[in-house]
Amino acid sequence: MRLGYVLREAFRGLGRNLTMTIALVITTAISVGLLVAGVLVTQMTEDTKDIYLEKVEVMVQLDEPTSANDTTCEHGACADVKKKLEADGGVESVTYRNREESYKRFVEVFQETDPLLVEETSPDALPAALHVRLVDPTDTSAIDAITNDPGVDTIVDQGDEVRSATSNLDTIRNATFILALVQAIAAIFLIANMVQIAAFNRSREMSIMRMVGATRWFTNAPFVFEAVLAVLFGTVLAGVGVYLGKNFVLDPSLKNLYSSQLLAPIRDSDIWVAIPLIGAVAIVFAALAAWVTLRSYVRK
Repeated sequence: MRLGYVLREAFRGLGRNLTMTIALVITTAISVGLLVAGVLVTQMTEDTKDIYLEKVEVMVQLDEPTSANDTTCEHGACADVKKKLEADGGVESVTYRNREESYKRFVEVFQETDPLLVEETSPDALPAALHVRLVDPTDTSAIDAITNDPGVDTIVDQGDEVRSATSNLDTIRNATFILALVQAIAAIFLIANMVQIAAFNRSREMSIMRMVGATRWFTNAPFVFEAVLAVLFGTVLAGVGVYLGKNFVLDPSLKNLYSSQLLAPIRDSDIWVAIPLIGAVAIVFAALAAWVTLRSYVRK
């Protein structure tokens, strides 16, 4: 019976402060939506890194004498470096491309995207190289061991390029978290204002109830539940908005990137995991904000 009364009064309170309730619901929806978006971008970034790190290689470019004179990597400095890499347990495979093969590969990659660059690049401009696939792309100890070996000129780690490229996604994630924090602070102030106005409007009723024996929790509970219900509605709205935005805006826009595995897709399951968790935290904070406001400003 008491719970029914509390819920009934909470819904009435939402109706009395309708404009402020709508503002709180919208603010909560934006804040929760941004937090969920940040979590989804974080997961997408990690999945994208995994896609690329499975394919990346470390290219050990050889010096000019080795590139010019060794076409098979069966002797001299090139053979020594190759054997050293193959003997390391952290190396999955080692492939040698002489100068001619490196140039052919260069033409294949850039012929369509930058034909002018291909025209301006002579066949002897590219060095011979050892293409190394690591067991763990983040463990470059095998590469570090041959950095100063004879015949080694430059080492290009594609993993560094992947991490640099995905840092842009990290920047987007950080921006969404900052905006979510700003919205969350705005929501807390809205909760405080809503509770104070509601308590002021019902101060006489609360005084009478306290005089006849009602506990402080019983008189304050409807205001706390008002905040909780408003945030709950905002969380549901955020979930619907994120789901629709993902499936009807984001996915169609990034379809080609997903299919070519240039970007990892966001999964619906990630949304349904993130929304309840973030929503639960938001509801707890709403209840605490309402309760602290009542304890601080309502003395009856």
